[in-house]
Amino acid sequence: MLQEHFRSLTAGARFKRERQPAERALGKGAGPAVEPVAPSAIAPLDFFGDAPAQAPPAKRHVRAADAADADERTREKADGEAGPRGTTSASDELGVRLRAAQQLRRAHRIRVSEGAPPPIETAAELGSALGVRAFLVRNALGAGYDKLTPVQMQAIPALCAGRDLLACAPTGSGKTAAYALPLLARLKAPARNGVRGLVVAPTRELAQQIHRELERLGEGPRFGIRVLAKPAAARGKERPTSWRSVDILVSTPLRLVHLLSAARLSLATVAMLVLDEADRLLELGFVEQVDEVLAACSSTAIVRAMFSATIPPAVDTLARSVLREPLALHIGERNAAAHEVEQSLVYVGREEGKLLALQTMIREGLSPPVLIFVQSKERALELFRYLVFANISVDVIHADRSAAQREAVVTALRSGRVWVLVTTELMARGIDFKGVSLIINYDMPQTTQSYIHRVGRTGRAGRKGRAVTFFTDADVEFVRPVAHVIQASGSSVPDWLLHVKPPRKGRRKQLAQKPVSRKRILRE
Repeated sequence: MLQEHFRSLTAGARFKRERQPAERALGKGAGPAVEPVAPSAIAPLDFFGDAPAQAPPAKRHVRAADAADADERTREKADGEAGPRGTTSASDELGVRLRAAQQLRRAHRIRVSEGAPPPIETAAELGSALGVRAFLVRNALGAGYDKLTPVQMQAIPALCAGRDLLACAPTGSGKTAAYALPLLARLKAPARNGVRGLVVAPTRELAQQIHRELERLGEGPRFGIRVLAKPAAARGKERPTSWRSVDILVSTPLRLVHLLSAARLSLATVAMLVLDEADRLLELGFVEQVDEVLAACSSTAIVRAMFSATIPPAVDTLARSVLREPLALHIGERNAAAHEVEQSLVYVGREEGKLLALQTMIREGLSPPVLIFVQSKERALELFRYLVFANISVDVIHADRSAAQREAVVTALRSGRVWVLVTTELMARGIDFKGVSLIINYDMPQTTQSYIHRVGRTGRAGRKGRAVTFFTDADVEFVRPVAHVIQASGSSVPDWLLHVKPPRKGRRKQLAQKPVSRKRILRE
């Protein structure tokens, strides 16, 4: 019976009975003789588990010399893979650096496309890792950048390496220094031979702020750093020769295009171009002017960078068509406000409820400085008059005020002479007010990008802040996208707000172009 089973199991199998030459050589001088195995040493096969347990076979004796040879061969193989004895190969060192870079990025929520140089953590590494001149390292440390922010950690090495960059980072995260430091590093020293660095910003106030930061970081070598003044450009008093002493120019697009169209300025020598608040500059109304600026920067070796807190998909596509093989850099959640800002939505029913809610906040006590955003200059003036009668130290800023008036108001807020500033969308982007503790969206913004930039006026440089947004029945259809932004930023919102029916696509475009019609704040 067993033989029949064995034949069925081995059907089709072929057994080669001839012994291999190597086997025949054993015992004939090729090595130690192999002793035949006694038949009694073969344990009987136990098919059914009835046989008594057998002792484990004795281990084959291995000569000490053979073991030593095997250990030596193992060590030589490992040394060959790792490099010379006692050292690490270049590939291993590269792997260690790449793992350290990835750990640093994960720790700071840095997401960047492949091929990016490793990030740095401190301004001291500007010299040791990037070869930046000593004066710039000294100025950066003196300006408080000894510990870099996440966007600075990755953007500075990328721009110093000559890569085009599209960077999206929360408001107040230090984007200005993220491009100002590599801009000064790439220029190295004053040349006074035409504009070599160009920064374009959407508002004059932001351009002036960037100019101040560049002057602070570039102190020492006497770089020619200039912000384009509107009055001089409008009167046509800028001479072509006057720009040869300017190394870095900061301007808004309209003022820049005015000089370009009059052939009063050449941008052919620009080596690095930065678009700050790029999503605003690439919107309809600015994009044609920006296109003229890009065409005027004709150097083939130019490095381009775009920075913003919000980059919608359409802007992302347009930006990538302008940049050359750019690195895409995102810090934290994309298109979200800073986690340092405590955000909340307050339902007030009708327009009249906003004044009641604001009165309640004033009675409970406001910690200045405070920014209050409204959707139009008419409403800004109405709310300003109301707060003046309420004996609040308040001022107002909007597009119709002159440049001198706007600058005076900003200075008064920074110095503490003004506690509350009522403003339109004009002050929503880029302006850095140190220590703003509270943002009030008196009128709800009509786009998530506008909301993020407004809220970003507080909670800057790691400080804590608070943002309160009033909404009425007329705003309910736009509550849902703002609620999702608040949730993504780490603040809590009522669950029902996340499930409000969103507006139709056509309605969203309509809201973005034309705000909700509202009643007057103060009745005659």
